[in-house]
Amino acid sequence: MHREALTESQAALWPYGVAHFGKSLFWYSSELVFAFFLTERAGLPAAWMGGLLAGGLVLSALIDLAIGWKLRGASFTLARACRLQFIGACASAAVITPLFAADLLPEAWRLIWAVLLATLFRIAYALYDIPQNATLGLATRNARERARLAALRLSCSGMASIAVATALAWLVSGGSQNGSGRFALVTLGMSVVAIGSAWYLTRLRPRPGADCAVPAASSASGTGIGLIPLLLLMFLVSIATSVFGKLEPYYVAYRWQGQGGTIIIAVSVGLTVAQPFWLIALRRMGHLRTLCVAFVLLGAGAIAFTLAETAGYYAQAAFAFLFGAANGGIATLLWASFADRVSAERPTAPASAFALLTAISKFGLAVASLTVAAWLFLVDYRVDGTGLVLAMAGIPAAAVAMCLAVMVLSTPIRSGGRLGIMPRI
Repeated sequence: MHREALTESQAALWPYGVAHFGKSLFWYSSELVFAFFLTERAGLPAAWMGGLLAGGLVLSALIDLAIGWKLRGASFTLARACRLQFIGACASAAVITPLFAADLLPEAWRLIWAVLLATLFRIAYALYDIPQNATLGLATRNARERARLAALRLSCSGMASIAVATALAWLVSGGSQNGSGRFALVTLGMSVVAIGSAWYLTRLRPRPGADCAVPAASSASGTGIGLIPLLLLMFLVSIATSVFGKLEPYYVAYRWQGQGGTIIIAVSVGLTVAQPFWLIALRRMGHLRTLCVAFVLLGAGAIAFTLAETAGYYAQAAFAFLFGAANGGIATLLWASFADRVSAERPTAPASAFALLTAISKFGLAVASLTVAAWLFLVDYRVDGTGLVLAMAGIPAAAVAMCLAVMVLSTPIRSGGRLGIMPRI
C-alpha cells in the first residue's frame, strides 16, 4: 500500500504542529475552562454541570466512532484529512464563542443555551479532531517518524495549554467574581487562530511515499503492549489528568483567591518543555521503561502537590510542573505506541482506529466530569477550596497504580512467557 507522507524536514512537520496548536486551543478550553465557567459564571449547579459535560463527551465519543467508521478504508488520504479538519475547525469556531457567551444571557435561558451549543460543539469538534489525529498515522512511515511527530504534537499542544492556562489565570484573577463577556472574548480570539492554523494545514503539499506498510513484527519496537491495554491506559490517564485539570481553576480561585494562577500555567509549561527529555529517555531506555517512569512521576507529582499546600502556591507550582511534564511524556508515548500498532495491524483503517482511541479517551473524560461534579457537591469548595486538593492528588495516584498494574499484566517477560492473564491483542 502506498501512503502519502510528510517529508522528514522540520519545515514539513510544522504545518501539522501549528494546526494541532489551533485545535488544542479548543480542546483545552473545553477541558480546563468549561466546567468552571458553567458553575461559577453561568450559575449552573454542579450536578447539571457534570451531567452536561459527561453527556456531551459520551455523545462526542459515539460521534467519533461513527465518523471513524464512515472514513475507514484506503480512500481516506492525507489530503482528505487536511480538508476535513479545516471544515471541522470552522464549524467548531462557529459554536464555541456563543457557547461561552452564556453568562450574558438571562439566567432562565442559560441552561438551554449551554445544552444546545455544547451538543453542537461536540459534533463539530469530532469532525475537526478525528481527521487531524489520523494524520499522525497517515503522514508517517516508521516508528521513528511517528515518535517525532507525536512529540511535536504534544509540544504544540503544550503551547496551546499554556495559552489557555494564561487566559484562564486572567479569567479567575478576580477570585469568585469576574466581568461578563471575558470568556467569549477569549474564545473568539482562539477561534481565529484555530481556523487560520487549520487552513495552513490544507496548504500542505505531501509527496507520495514509498511503501510504508509496517510488518507486524516491527511493532515490537514500541511498548510491546497490545491495542486493548493501550486503550485501557488511555482511559485511566484521561480520568487522572482531567480530574486534576478540571479542579485546578476552582482550587486557584477559592484556595488562593485567584492569586495562584502560576499553578495552572506550570502544568502547561511542564507539558511543553519536557518533550525533548522524553525523546532522549525513549532512545536510552525504550518505550516500556520510559512509560513506567512517566507514570511514577505523574503519581508523585500529584501527591507532592497536596503535601506542598502549606508551603504556598509557588511550591505547589513546582510539583504542578512535574505533573504536567509526566503527563506530556505519557501522552507522547501512548499516541506514538498506538500509531505503531495501527500501522502494523490496521494500516488501511487509521481513521477508525484513532476514532476508537479518542472515543475511549472521551469515555474516561466523561467519568472524570461526573467525578468532579460529585466531589464539588460533597465538599464546600467555595470556603478556601476545602477538599479540592485531596481529589487532585488521590484520584490521579489511584489511576497511576491501576496503569502500572495494566502494564505488568499485559507486557511480555524476558523468558518469552507472559506475566498475568491479559491477552496481548
